[in-house]
Amino acid sequence: MSDENKKNDELNNKDATELLRELLAFEKKEARYQKVTSILIFCLVVIMGIVSFMIVPVAVQTLTTANETIVMAQEALGKITEEMDNINTMTASITATSDNMNSMVVENSEELSKAVESMSNIDFDGLNKAIKDLEDAVGPFAKMTRIFN
Repeated sequence: MSDENKKNDELNNKDATELLRELLAFEKKEARYQKVTSILIFCLVVIMGIVSFMIVPVAVQTLTTANETIVMAQEALGKITEEMDNINTMTASITATSDNMNSMVVENSEELSKAVESMSNIDFDGLNKAIKDLEDAVGPFAKMTRIFN
């Protein structure tokens, strides 16, 4: 049995040696794939780093500009709101003034009617004649005072 055991041991050793060689070849292939994968991942990291350094400043500048624009829009909106309040105040004042004028016209309409009627009853021909007569009477007196001056 010892010869048989030796043969079995030799066969087992040959099988084990072949398995180890296959395993070694497989591990070499896998190591090569891992190196390629590592190199590709490193390249991707470098590319991502470069892209980040290129994009981040532009994005920050864009965000800063957008923020400034929003601040200016908020200031303009505040001014518009203030002006609308001023317009509302002015409108209320105009409305109150027109209400006061309406009440004044209503309260004084009778007196205004009487005044207009009195003005229409004035005898302008008689008034003009009286002014002419006064001018005729005062005219010589005015000439006399001019002589003494």
